[in-house]
This record gives sequence, C-alpha cells and structure tokens, in this order.
Amino acid sequence: MCGISAYASGNRASYSRAIGRTLSLLIELQHRGQESVGIGVASVSGDIKVVKKGSLVLSLYEEVLGNSNIKEREVFGCIAHTRYSTSGRYGWELAHPELVSGGRLKLAIAFNGNIANYRDLFALARSLAPEYTPSYVENDTQALAYAVYALAKDEGWDVVEALKRLPEYVIGAYSLVALTSEPRLLVARDPRGIRPLAYSYVDKEVYVASETAALQVLDLDWREVRAGEILSFDGSALEVTDSVVAPDPSPCVFEYVYFSRPDSYFNGVSVYLSRLKMGWYLAREAPAEADVVVPVPDSGRIAAIGYSMASGIPLAEGIIVNKYVGRVFISAPDQRDVLSRIKYGVVRPVVEGKRVVVVDDSIVRGTTMRFLLDKLRRGGATKLYVRIASPPFTCPCYMGIDVASRRELLLWSKTSVEEVGRSLGTDSLAYISLRNLELSVGLPKVCHGCFSCSYPFSELRAFDLEKKISR
Repeated sequence: MCGISAYASGNRASYSRAIGRTLSLLIELQHRGQESVGIGVASVSGDIKVVKKGSLVLSLYEEVLGNSNIKEREVFGCIAHTRYSTSGRYGWELAHPELVSGGRLKLAIAFNGNIANYRDLFALARSLAPEYTPSYVENDTQALAYAVYALAKDEGWDVVEALKRLPEYVIGAYSLVALTSEPRLLVARDPRGIRPLAYSYVDKEVYVASETAALQVLDLDWREVRAGEILSFDGSALEVTDSVVAPDPSPCVFEYVYFSRPDSYFNGVSVYLSRLKMGWYLAREAPAEADVVVPVPDSGRIAAIGYSMASGIPLAEGIIVNKYVGRVFISAPDQRDVLSRIKYGVVRPVVEGKRVVVVDDSIVRGTTMRFLLDKLRRGGATKLYVRIASPPFTCPCYMGIDVASRRELLLWSKTSVEEVGRSLGTDSLAYISLRNLELSVGLPKVCHGCFSCSYPFSELRAFDLEKKISR
C-alpha cells in the first residue's frame, strides 16, 4: 500500500501550481504511507528531475518549492509518491519515483501495489534492453520501471504500447503514474484492479490520486480508472485505451476494511457504508452481553458504529489515539513495538466497571491489540469482548500489504481463534465471516487472499507465491 498522485497541464503551468496541486493531493493520501516521499517534475522541454526525502509530505513540499534546479522551468507535470514498503529494504532512498534513462526517452514511474514476481520482470528487462538495465535491482519498483522502459524500447519507444503488454508478465498488483520526456503523463491500473486509482480531467488539466477522497477534497469531479485501463496525456488531449489482457476486476477487500479513507469510493462502493455494514453483520454474527461498545480509533470506528446500531449497545469513545504516532501497521518492523505501547490512551470513566465490546478492523500481528487490552484492564474494564470486522488474517499478501510470510501472522503459531483470544487477554474473541464481509462490500468478486489463501492468480498457490517474493 502506497499513495500516488499526479498533475499535468496543457496550459504551461507555473512551478508553484504544479507542485502545489500534486502535493496537495498527496497530503490527502498520507495515511497510505509514512516512511518516505518523492516527487518527479517534468518540464515542458522534457527534462525530468526527481527529489526524495525520508519525511512526511509537508516537509518535501517546503524543500521542493525552493529547489533552484527545477524552480524556474515551465512545468508540464508532476508525479508523487508516499511510501509504505512491501518489497525491498526500508530506506528513504528507495522512495518513488524511479527514474530511468539512457535511450531516446526519460521515464519516471511511481506505483501503488506489489509485484510478487519482480525478479522475473527484471529478467525480462535484461533480455529486452540489456544496455539500459543494471545488473541488480533492490525492489519491485525498480524492476517495474526497467521492465516498462525495456518494453517501450521493444515497441519503438512507445510507452503506451509497453503498458498494454505489461500485464502479460506481472504477477501482482499495480496502479501507476509515469512521466516521460516527450513530455507525457501516463496512468495505468492492472487488469484485476486490485489497488484504487482515480482521476479528474478539466480544462486541459489532469489530476490523479490513489483515492477519490483526495480529488473530492480539492472540489474536483472524479472518475475511477477502470481495471486494465491506460490513460495518456500529452498536453493537448487525454487518450484512453486498455491493456491486451482482458479485465477481471478483483479489488483488494482490505482496502474496504482498513487501507482506504472512509470518505473514498472504491469500484463505485462507499468505503464508509461498507464498514458500517461490517459492524452490523458482526453484531448479528457475534453478539455480546455488554454495557458499552468502544471503537479502536480510527479504522475501527465506523464498524463500531454499525455494531452499536445493530446491537442496541451504546457507543462511547473509550480509547484516545495519539495522532502524531501515525499508522502502526504500516510502520517499519523495528518501530512497531514501541509505537504500539504509546499510541493509545484509555478514558477511564467510559470503561471502568463496564463490560466492554472492543471493535477493531483487523488483527494481523497482534502487536497493538495486546498492549491496548492490557491498558483497558488497568483502566477498570471488567470484561473485554473483542470483535473484529474482518476474518482471521491467515495468509500472506503479495498484492501490496507488508506480510510476505505466514510466520509474521499471529494465527500462524495458534491453532484456533480461542487460543488467539487467550494470548491477547480477551474474555472472548470473534471475527466476521468471509461471506458477511463480501456482503458488506457487495461486489461480484474481491481479492481476499489474506483471509482465504485464494489469490486472483489461480495458477499459483500461496506457497509458490511465498517463494517468489522476499524482503
């Protein structure tokens, strides 16, 4: 999971407008990545400059606005990215965009997703364009950039044709934005549409963001990029085409559970309403005799509202989150333990002497929940009934979540839900069923591999995928 944004104009935008629009969108996507941030800026003449920083988006904004190397140029467009690592080592220098050059084009790419077979993709690049491809890459972003570049060379330096062919070689997910030195802005989503992507086109200006909410905040009318769709903008016209692989929409169900902002739409479905339904179904499936429903902020709040509505148990904010900690789930592994300890505080009058239903979106590693339940006990809660608005997380994800091995999962070492509950310190633990989760979203098909071990790439089993990816 990462956040990407882009802006391009056929009206020769000022530097400050291009940077401001691009990073304003990315600020609205900060929840999708907090390790590092990067931006690529293409001038009207076709030169591309990339700036990266190990910081949040606002810090990059201040630095780039004063960058004398690109400040005085007339800007065609920008692409930007905020990183959550799912492949390769942690480090700000691996932030996107990835810039490739050497041939007739310069190409900068940023993407959201994960390429499970990125080594195969890199081998393809080496075979098609060895003169423009290094001997080694660190992660899937670099492999993707070199593969697209090599395919473009193979297609007479036509990047649109390269993106049409790309899905033939990819096992994984990508929603991407790219700049070329033509100059041109390209936008593409894989044929399974696993990760979100949306855009707005008005008055010869293109805006792109991972989530619809980012565009909506800027008062832009938006449209989602369809699965397998490719957009190309050269400053005069926006052209829309499709990849050679037929679309088979299988969006990530975890976007509805946790990743996406509640004010976003994904595949035409309101994330807010999906989470509300999850809580409603959860209350029907796993009732509890309790005095209060307490959400785990922020991602468990809407499901808790649904649980309260369906059960009739009043809801109260018994847990306060430190907004400056960020999302623990997408933090680097060496930070998760300490951040889990300090992220939450308990409102004692809400829970003291009460039987409490604690509603959260998911349990993956169990790091945060264990510390939180201990705090609630010390805050005076007499009973703790934990209700989770997603099924047990039993398998790795290879499509954009930083869980590449089953050994990372809490359930990997436990034989049952009851054992998980005891290890966390609950009085009872229950999850929503996969069927009711699917009903909450309401789409014909979703990717739920993290819950079912059944992935959209039917030719490969979980064990095969696990061998293809490593940190």
